Amino acid sequence: MTRQNGQRGLFWLALVPRDTVLIRDGRSFDAAADTTALTVRPWPSTVAGAVAAAFGAEPGATPDTAPGTVPDEVRGPVLGHSAGEEWEPYFPVPADLVQEAEGDKPYALRLRSAAADVQTDLDEAGLRWLMPPSGTRKVKPLSGWMPGRRLTEYLAGDFPPGDQGIPASDLGLADPLWPELRVGLAREPSRQARTGFLYQATHWRLEEEWGFLAGCVLGDGWDRTAAGPVQFGGRGRMADVEAAGKMSWPGMPDEFPGGRVLVYLATPALWPDGWRIPVPPDDARLAGAATGEPEPVATITPGRNWQATRALRWAVPAGSVYLLEFDDEARARKWAAANHGTAYGRDAGDPLRTAGFGVVLTGVWR
Repeated sequence: MTRQNGQRGLFWLALVPRDTVLIRDGRSFDAAADTTALTVRPWPSTVAGAVAAAFGAEPGATPDTAPGTVPDEVRGPVLGHSAGEEWEPYFPVPADLVQEAEGDKPYALRLRSAAADVQTDLDEAGLRWLMPPSGTRKVKPLSGWMPGRRLTEYLAGDFPPGDQGIPASDLGLADPLWPELRVGLAREPSRQARTGFLYQATHWRLEEEWGFLAGCVLGDGWDRTAAGPVQFGGRGRMADVEAAGKMSWPGMPDEFPGGRVLVYLATPALWPDGWRIPVPPDDARLAGAATGEPEPVATITPGRNWQATRALRWAVPAGSVYLLEFDDEARARKWAAANHGTAYGRDAGDPLRTAGFGVVLTGVWR
């Protein structure tokens, strides 16, 4: 698992859990007062920590010896399905895709930007609503994971096609990550059980031939090898490490008619203004957005003083979609190309950026 050429690029790793995965959401939990420990899917920081263990150094750290021994950034995670020696990426369904709420074979539809007759005190100048196509019956959100090849079609702007959509079963969605309930017993510092302190926690179990993929940004003179297994999440859970072959992000379109750029959030984002994406200055504006419920993220710096560095934030979930509008199509294309597949919205060297929060993919919207 070594890259030794002088070109910057992404070297993809697959982290394959050996058992269930346990990731706490970071909020306070006391087994005496609360009977359920809240857990979440692996965060970018979880994966970045595992990658750091595999390479023996934190992403973005300044090496003590020669350059090229530490990944500049980690971008992930996304789910991946193994097909022999190759991996196919899967992504959360975009938040602007819905399906009909009724029928034996419901159709998947794409919300469209439209002016609404109803206004609220949250509306902003120029911000448009996302609505189902005219004449559509009642709809509900889609859930699951979309294969990268389908997401490429989605980013091109015409998928699902027209106002009629396609059968939801044709999206190729997968749902390989399953919640698994476990019962635990709180313990004393001596590790002895505390009588009566039962609690319940949700673990996540991946189906066979699935893993978590992480892209490592490698600089010039790279000469370090990744090795596993590594700790992945809490309770001493372990994951094997392997190269993910020729994995790549879904492609972006060549043209952006009308300067319209769709921004798809591939990993959760922690932006300065909460749910709002940082809008490029001067010649761009936010035209619309479809976001999910905010998710709690706890981060710490490993070491003796980890408690002092612990922070709880609220993240925009992966799968959220933003519609940007540029005054100039050439500027839209340049911005989209510069940010596609990168962690957006935080300064270079920011630990949240190097860990992979806010990775975006760019497309077009109609």
